[in-house]
Amino acid sequence: MMFECERCGQCCRRVGRTILAGELALPDGSCRHLDKATNLCRIYAERPMICRVDDFYDAYLTTTLSREEFYRENKEICRRFQSEKI
Repeated sequence: MMFECERCGQCCRRVGRTILAGELALPDGSCRHLDKATNLCRIYAERPMICRVDDFYDAYLTTTLSREEFYRENKEICRRFQSEKI
């Protein structure tokens, strides 16, 4: 099972709002690797851990919540971001 991303780019436009953004965020809060014309990542194969939902879960959250709960929470956030498009 893998997290199904809708490739809307809304989470990438908000990366600057996270404590894990580091040097990823541009001044407008979007990820420096987001192609805003296509909503796709320009470094997808080498994207950082914060951007890899399944790998992030496996590395940090397996003892905290189930994968299904993590997916459900991510999908809810995704729906919220899509309704508040920036």
